[in-house]
Amino acid sequence: MNETQDKRWPGYVVAVALVALTCFGFVCSCHSGFTPRQGWNPTNGPVVPHDKFPGDCSLCHTGGNWTTIKKDFSFDHTKETGYPLNGAHANTACLMCHNDRGDARAFAAKGCAGCHVDIHRGTLGQLCSSCHDEQTWRPNAVIAQHNRTRFPLVGAHVTTACFACHPGAQVGNFEGADTRCLTCHGADLARATSPDHSTAEFNHDCQRCHQPTAWKPALFSHPAAFPLVGGHAKVSCTTCHTSGTFTKLPTDCASCHMPQYQATTNPNHASAGFGTDCKSCHNVQSWQNAKFTHPAAFPLTGGHASLACTACHKGGTYTALPTSCVSCHLANYQATTNPNHTTAGFGTNCESCHTINTWAGAKFNHTAFPLTGPHQLSCDQCHPNTSTPQVFVCTNCHAHDQPTMTARHSEVGGFVWDSAHCYRCHRNGIAGGDIVHPRVSRPQKK
Repeated sequence: MNETQDKRWPGYVVAVALVALTCFGFVCSCHSGFTPRQGWNPTNGPVVPHDKFPGDCSLCHTGGNWTTIKKDFSFDHTKETGYPLNGAHANTACLMCHNDRGDARAFAAKGCAGCHVDIHRGTLGQLCSSCHDEQTWRPNAVIAQHNRTRFPLVGAHVTTACFACHPGAQVGNFEGADTRCLTCHGADLARATSPDHSTAEFNHDCQRCHQPTAWKPALFSHPAAFPLVGGHAKVSCTTCHTSGTFTKLPTDCASCHMPQYQATTNPNHASAGFGTDCKSCHNVQSWQNAKFTHPAAFPLTGGHASLACTACHKGGTYTALPTSCVSCHLANYQATTNPNHTTAGFGTNCESCHTINTWAGAKFNHTAFPLTGPHQLSCDQCHPNTSTPQVFVCTNCHAHDQPTMTARHSEVGGFVWDSAHCYRCHRNGIAGGDIVHPRVSRPQKK
């Protein structure tokens, strides 16, 4: 084969172009039956001119035919040419580069473009190594490469097929695509019925509610005038927006919670005359466990704090109720036997002995006879009959015999042997400085 014949043979131009298609998973027809490095298939075209090869053909060929290369043939491509064959290039048939197209060095000087046709039509630049390497023509790190564009691939977009957004991707055409959501998600917008996006006149700014990780569930940023917090956070849109209206809805509680207001019986809000300002008792966390701020005239503290409303507000009356203790605790007053409040003539000013923390454990202010020192006793120790607490007995503890005490009080006018008369002189129960003798004066100490 001479030089003129060499220039007229363009067969490998087509073969090299087809090799580039393997980038996208296609196997070219010429690659499917590639001749091993140690052989040559005449269907691949004529061989490269041997003008500069050694004259000894047996260095490469076997003696049987011209198409089979010797099995022990080896050629140090790096040493002999200065051009290393790495990766997939190391197993490529010699004739893929050394053919009748011309000097292989001229094509090698052009880099990848010397052999691989740019099926991307120049849209992705000339630096093939940014996506491809010599191990395989399939691209790598395409996600990282895509993230350098104005549309990073995150979430569900990472696993989406390229041709879903780039219609020409299957043939290597990755020309710029429209990055608006609606370009790809127009069908999703048309199918959205809860709520109906079309009738609700939702705009096409999908990312306000949807995320690239998944189309569902959508997260809508509700206006600041009515934030969706607490119990409102998980309510579906149609629960409040019942008629498909999503603008200018009232924000007062009763506009949604009027059925709960009317159905409440403990207490009955309607008959009690409660207003519809629900947030005065309820919160957005739960409709139950409402907390009512009782008027300052009667704060609910101590034992009153845990009572149900109906414990005091009987008959559904919630206005103009008396605040005196006996209005609620008269039954407790009448049932008390230690001491019996009624027969003892105790008044109904309950707070003089009782506290709001508990009805039991009352403390009586024993003003006429201070209960100090050894006199800190239970009532029945001095008042044997708790029904008549006015009657008291001193001699239960102070065991004096009557004759002795009568003799000792011979100078006391009007002395009588009973506790009431003892108290007239012994006001504090002390036989000394507190004695008051109205008829006998005590001699002065010298």
